[in-house]
Amino acid sequence: MFNAVVILGSAESAPRTRSLVAATGQVTVMRELPAPPGDYELARILNSLLPDLVFLDLTGGQDALECMARVRELSPKTPVIGLACSTEARLLARHLGAAGLAAPDCTPDELRILIREAMESHHGGIEDHLFVFLPSKAGSGCSTVVLHTALAAAALGKRVLVIDADLRSSVLGLMVGVTPIGGTQAVLQAASNLDAFILRRNLTEHHGADFLLSTRALDAELPEWVNYFQLINFVRGSYDLILADLPELINPATVEVVRRAGKVFPVCTTELPSLKLALQRLSELERLGIPEERIGLLVNRFSRTSPPLAEIEETFGRKVIHAFPNDYLTVSQSIREAAPLKADTEIARAFTAFAASLVGVEIAQPAPTFKDKLKGLLHLASA
Repeated sequence: MFNAVVILGSAESAPRTRSLVAATGQVTVMRELPAPPGDYELARILNSLLPDLVFLDLTGGQDALECMARVRELSPKTPVIGLACSTEARLLARHLGAAGLAAPDCTPDELRILIREAMESHHGGIEDHLFVFLPSKAGSGCSTVVLHTALAAAALGKRVLVIDADLRSSVLGLMVGVTPIGGTQAVLQAASNLDAFILRRNLTEHHGADFLLSTRALDAELPEWVNYFQLINFVRGSYDLILADLPELINPATVEVVRRAGKVFPVCTTELPSLKLALQRLSELERLGIPEERIGLLVNRFSRTSPPLAEIEETFGRKVIHAFPNDYLTVSQSIREAAPLKADTEIARAFTAFAASLVGVEIAQPAPTFKDKLKGLLHLASA
């Protein structure tokens, strides 16, 4: 829910204005004014209430248009949506900085679209340190990739938050060895009134990284895009790296996380079904308008028996950003012990390198161990 101030234009239009705003289901009206206020009162209301947006009934004529200009001057970051805007007033209202204009016969659905466009244009830009991980199919190891990327980044001294957005699963909770009580569902439900206390109460700290874990609560109310919008805006200044673990299908709520992400990482294995579904995920991202430069393909469980990366890249028509080696024993031990990967393993070094690339840290490449050299010789011998 967004907090709003409503400025009415006339007694005749007031009932429809109230009904229209309430019918969106996305707004809490903090203050309703019967007419455009004077400069002092307007400044006091904007500075004390700090509304997310202002609804302005443009049936108030010239006074309403002048009020719009004053709101934009006093609070440039507060979007103003003009209601009952006539064709004649539309051009001038746009010139004065209206974030959205609703026609006199606007429906609640149309106003919801205007609200979303206004909030996204003013407060919903791309977050460079938000990274989304999207499995090509269930079982691709996407949650494993998210977990160990987070732990590797935390080991590099970075503040890390993991958002488990796969609400019908609790795989991350199992892997970190906890059963969350609140977690992602509780924070999303409280997103419009989110504060540091609510967030901290629902976080799980694991080896230096913070996790918002899914409780898999089947009776919890499903979130909307606005819940993720408000969550991202609240946490974005507190962390160096935010990782979101999504289910394989992008829904109307998680599309907001994808839209805001600095990079979206489809995660696949080298098995044929996973590769084919990864192509489908790329097509879905293209339809959502995510530009190619914000999409990075990750290959999990890569081994010497896998197709060459060059062949995979040719199939997808894009470069593989990173490939993580197949090391079932090391990953299984990590999950059993709810601990990071053993630092001296190839897979741990792969996650450290990937995490370092996300946070812009250069790491020294370790000298190859005797075990690494032996593996190389065995690979050459079997080639």
